[in-house]
Amino acid sequence: MAAVHVVRRLREAGDWQREMEGILQTLCEAMDCHRGILFRLRELPGQGFAQSVAAYWIAPRFGGVLASPTVIMQSVVDSDPLLEQLAEDERQGKIFAGHTRDLEGFLRTDFEKQNIKSFLSVSVFSHGNLWGTLAVNDCIDEREWTDQEEAALHMVALAIGDAIERSPSDAHASDVIRRTMLQASLDAIIVIDETGSIIEFNPAAEKMFGYRRSDILGKDLLDTVVPEYYRKGYASGAEYMSGRGAPLADHR
Repeated sequence: MAAVHVVRRLREAGDWQREMEGILQTLCEAMDCHRGILFRLRELPGQGFAQSVAAYWIAPRFGGVLASPTVIMQSVVDSDPLLEQLAEDERQGKIFAGHTRDLEGFLRTDFEKQNIKSFLSVSVFSHGNLWGTLAVNDCIDEREWTDQEEAALHMVALAIGDAIERSPSDAHASDVIRRTMLQASLDAIIVIDETGSIIEFNPAAEKMFGYRRSDILGKDLLDTVVPEYYRKGYASGAEYMSGRGAPLADHR
């Protein structure tokens, strides 16, 4: 059984993150699915949570055809009743499964854009807290997920949570070293995620830009640190770098 093989692979892996794309491929091929995604849910101080992609696999025949998984911010959740309910269900470990045509609001629009016909998602917990979700998609047919498929995905999600908890201590040490260097640096250091939200803001940045770290984490770099007269150019550059905008060559 593929789930048993995946669980064994996770238990034997020295670095579970390096194994995830192959694990998603094995799982999806066994379940005859076309996409597998491991989502990370990260709390932002004062901003709720943001959903980002920790690992992703897509069947080769769909590569470059389907839209990538969407990053979802708390502000989107708060404005959509279905997403708000889904967020609560994920915290309770409930399965999210069904057909895109039965959805409403943001999720239906987003899933249709990604050509998702059927979906199955389970929560991933680590150290007793919601870490993220593990999802598989059928991008061709509407299907009814079997009890065996749901159980297999649950089994893999539990193994991922266990692997996260068993991550090597040197990974924790590296994180401590990184944070220490950020705090001690005389240079202003700002780190943003793929949505442009600020996820790190060191003391030197606080002095340079006049923001407190606790106040600016989770906020958009464009709306805070970037001066207003530079924002148009910054936004165009950010869109280009993310693949959404037009090339900037021959433009001054």
